[in-house]
Amino acid sequence: MDTIYMNQLASLVPKGEGVEEAMAAASAMDIADIQKMADETRAELNKLFHGPGAESVVFTPGVGAALDAVIRALFKDGDHVLISSMESDDVMNALNVIGHEADNGASGGVEYTRIPCNEKGQLVLFDPLKGEKGFDAVEKLLRPNTKAVIVNHASEVSGTILQAKEIAEFARRHGLLVIVNVAQTAGCVPIFMNIWGVDVLTFSGGYGLYATEKIGGFVASERAAALLGGADMRAKFEQDPLDAAAVAGLHRAFKFIEEKTLHTLSSMGRQRVEQFIRKIQHVNGVHIIGPGYKDRIPVISIQTDFMEETELEEALKNEYGIIIQSGLHHAEEAHKTLGTYPRGTARFSFNYFNTEEEVEKLTQALWQLTVRSDKVSDVKRMPKE
Repeated sequence: MDTIYMNQLASLVPKGEGVEEAMAAASAMDIADIQKMADETRAELNKLFHGPGAESVVFTPGVGAALDAVIRALFKDGDHVLISSMESDDVMNALNVIGHEADNGASGGVEYTRIPCNEKGQLVLFDPLKGEKGFDAVEKLLRPNTKAVIVNHASEVSGTILQAKEIAEFARRHGLLVIVNVAQTAGCVPIFMNIWGVDVLTFSGGYGLYATEKIGGFVASERAAALLGGADMRAKFEQDPLDAAAVAGLHRAFKFIEEKTLHTLSSMGRQRVEQFIRKIQHVNGVHIIGPGYKDRIPVISIQTDFMEETELEEALKNEYGIIIQSGLHHAEEAHKTLGTYPRGTARFSFNYFNTEEEVEKLTQALWQLTVRSDKVSDVKRMPKE
């Protein structure tokens, strides 16, 4: 039985062509060559994100380390921060170490307030039923000590793309710092750091960049860099020495991206998630979490009436050779927003390497599991387009 890998967001299988080989060869490279690769990779990242310059790119051992370092460094006791209600555990853990949610009875530290999101995971910027428009709903959350807005560009649970451009516009109006995590969207959707006015962009070398999640980092605007150490920012936050294998892998991944083109790579993933949604939305007992095939990256979660998510993961693996992920996906707050907590979801994440035939096999597998279940009545036929 061949293995079909549909857990690309957690760990890429396979990585971009040549990445594994480049990582293996890095152990024989000298420090000067590794530094040269690191500088070239910084330039590629800055170009991809339309950032302020290669010198503004800082590497960390993964995106979680980047988020933790930036949040701890930028905020102090008495500060207030707005966050989306779709943030990852990395953001929540960092904030809860240095502070607490506003209005919870605690005192001291950094306070944070959630910007509500709807059942699809999108930011609620205004409520037309209340006669609101623009950013009215968010305006109400501001305080005299509000310093920044933190937003996850796309949910690792539902795949929902949040309105980073719009929230950055709101932040600029009020002189707030803007931190956007693009770990899920880098390489999948266009990102314009300078045009949007983002101060800190955190990223991962995994998923849409086709390298490894063991390297991540952040890109800082001139304003943010001054707060993060200025000329000493890189020395302050980067490991010394850098992880040579991770740097070499990301460096080679950009060559793979250039050869295949970002448009081709990203469009293939979108085609797979659209194909999956068009098929699975007609299968009885399967519930899609988040939006339709638009306004999302190639990541989708479901819950079913016929099987717990951990059971579904095991059944797909053992009976069909399909690898997915079940659980909370390191994003407890997002599940609370989406109404999937504490149960969690079964998550499928696709990319360029997943084929139309693989998605068809997945759909057939889910249908077969539904048919043989006694928990779902009125089972429908295998869906067509």
